[in-house]
Amino acid sequence: MYKGIKEKKLGKKKSHRGLMINNLLRSLFDNNYVVTTTPKAKVLKSKASSLIEKGKKYQDDLSFRRRLQVILGDSENVKKYKEYIAKERTGVKFVRVGYREGDNAELSRVYLLGLGEKKKSAKEKKEEIKEEKKKEVKETKSKIIEKGDEKKIDKTAVIKDARRATSRSGL
Repeated sequence: MYKGIKEKKLGKKKSHRGLMINNLLRSLFDNNYVVTTTPKAKVLKSKASSLIEKGKKYQDDLSFRRRLQVILGDSENVKKYKEYIAKERTGVKFVRVGYREGDNAELSRVYLLGLGEKKKSAKEKKEEIKEEKKKEVKETKSKIIEKGDEKKIDKTAVIKDARRATSRSGL
């Protein structure tokens, strides 16, 4: 029986769960955001916000600094953490991003408030990639090589056909 256990178990043993959360915390303070499944994101948000509050309260305590070194790993992450808790606007938020291919698990992005710009969504990234490809195709079509006084069109460039396959086998 699981009596008196308040934290989510996430389908892992206690030791594995603790190490996994510490790894997520390291990634969070290293990259300013983490994309993970929603249950893990909820646990990570609570752990990170409690770590930030404890940092503001016990910032000069030696035992807390040693515990931070164990949780966050290298000294660079500890320095980033100390700089972050010194700011006025601190906190952790998470946003549901979408679903993972393969197992269709719901994904969420956990990020630190007040750091960096908002990351682009998957749709925005795909649209930018499509626009870049269109520009490349237009550039290859209009690519002109100048040889002396003559101008010749470069026919070696690969031009992709943007039409959909019309045969049944192409679907």
